[in-house]
Amino acid sequence: MNGGDLNLLWAHRFIDGLAAAGVSRVVVSPGSRSTPLALAASRHPGVACDVIVDERSAAFFALGQARATCRPSALVCTSGTAGAHYLPAVIEASQANLPLVAVTADRPPELHERGALQTIEQVRLFGAHVRAFLDLGAPSEDEPALAGVRAAAAVAVARSLDPRPGPVHVNAPFRAPLAPTAEAPAGEPAAPAPRFFQPRRAPTAEAIRALAQACLKARRGVILAGPGRLGQAGARPAALGLARRLGFPLLAEAASQLRFAGGECDVVGLFELLVPPVAGDPCRPDLILQIGAAPTSAAWGRWLESDEAPERWVVTPHGWHDPSNAAAGVVAAEPDLTLQALLAALGEGVPADPGWAAWWRGAEDEVRVALGDAEAREAAAGELSETAAVRAVLRAVPESSLLAVANSLAIREVDLACPPDLARVGVLAQRGASGIDGTISAAAGASSVARSPVTALLGDLAFLHDVGGLAACRHAGGPLVLVVLDNHGGRIFDLLSVADGRVDAESYERLFAAGQNADPAALASAFGVACRSAADARSLEDAVAEAHAAGGTWVVVARVSGTPVRRRRLELRAAVQARLRGVRP
Repeated sequence: MNGGDLNLLWAHRFIDGLAAAGVSRVVVSPGSRSTPLALAASRHPGVACDVIVDERSAAFFALGQARATCRPSALVCTSGTAGAHYLPAVIEASQANLPLVAVTADRPPELHERGALQTIEQVRLFGAHVRAFLDLGAPSEDEPALAGVRAAAAVAVARSLDPRPGPVHVNAPFRAPLAPTAEAPAGEPAAPAPRFFQPRRAPTAEAIRALAQACLKARRGVILAGPGRLGQAGARPAALGLARRLGFPLLAEAASQLRFAGGECDVVGLFELLVPPVAGDPCRPDLILQIGAAPTSAAWGRWLESDEAPERWVVTPHGWHDPSNAAAGVVAAEPDLTLQALLAALGEGVPADPGWAAWWRGAEDEVRVALGDAEAREAAAGELSETAAVRAVLRAVPESSLLAVANSLAIREVDLACPPDLARVGVLAQRGASGIDGTISAAAGASSVARSPVTALLGDLAFLHDVGGLAACRHAGGPLVLVVLDNHGGRIFDLLSVADGRVDAESYERLFAAGQNADPAALASAFGVACRSAADARSLEDAVAEAHAAGGTWVVVARVSGTPVRRRRLELRAAVQARLRGVRP
């Protein structure tokens, strides 16, 4: 068989194995050594191909697809340094437990260590950051080998999903010639490719007994939901039922999927401003039932760092989400199955302290008033803070859409100021390694597979960090609106100790805030993306709503002005504490 035809047959069997195992999207970055894989993917009826030139952007694009579907997409690139650009997204996928199959084409063994062009050592290129590594070896027309390469694809998908979801690396060497003859046959296999069925993890009876005992002995517990994949929303009914049975408030972070359900609800979201940063905290719980990953709230951290830290149990399907090394127990199971079983085990009963959860809901109402007053003052002064901006964006997003929130200040502002009834959205957040890279590409990837509009909320540095991702936005499948909080640099540092006077102002601005004086609107225009800007909350809300109504991809620039982040936070906290003075749970 012609060498190019054999390469294509080998690649076709591999892609066919991926498709049979449930991979429906392949993200290809152009290259020569990956020719057989690119052709096989483009010709396979069971997969759709997205072609993205920049491998770094491509990897985050595929990661955005995985975040929206909880299924792996496959990446295909050429040999050499191309695969190295996958590393940041591979790390994020590993930390966030998101499935991904990264396929790197390679030169054959006889070209390694010979000075051949575009040839590097690719075996285990991603080290400990992948769940598995498979080397396909050079193509062979032997039928057992062809069956083996198809099965290898199924193994790669299986390992990306179970027992702990994450990235898998497949290395695929090819010998020249790489291109097939004009009419190369696909060579259909005699038997269907293997399929993989992912299990769901249920809690053990022993775990449920331990959780029930901890809950029943607590008087003032809280159910605290940290970041989770979109599927974590399925735990919401059981979490609310458990909260009512025990009299515990359900505190939900923005990325937990339990917060933004719209309408009236019993979820408490605005808890960051309720927990004072000093000793003698009147709202300190005696038990924390943590759902999902470790919360990012500073309030949560203040509870854990106290000398009177509450007992804490963690319920998570994957990983060990206990950075403080102080959890009483970790239950490795699906949150919805665990909470349903716990609720059944507790049976009928009354809360130990009926006023405890009511206090939290009433206190949140006071936070709403303080935030509304602050927003009204800004509007009267013609200013736009990050807080008012994120509230305006959430008011404008379409119902049941997806909200992709960048790290650093953006997600913290949403956590701080957006109550649960402000929107009904699923939240996509890069909370694995918590970097700001790849935000635009990941949002575009989510949009390519989502059946709903996507709004991305990011700072100006995150926008600049992935400005090349604007090229990937042409693959968006529906309305995609990128809202840039243009606040002249990394204002997350305003909340850290480096901004409390220990560093001179010039060094702080140059080394940490690092404003780039770039114009997001001009950059958007260079990539053919429509752009609008707004300098007040009402205009921003209108701009986001109109962009979604118009369809396509838009960049909306929120021109932030007014009180600096640190001072504004202090003023908000003081206003909330003044409203709660003398009111104790």
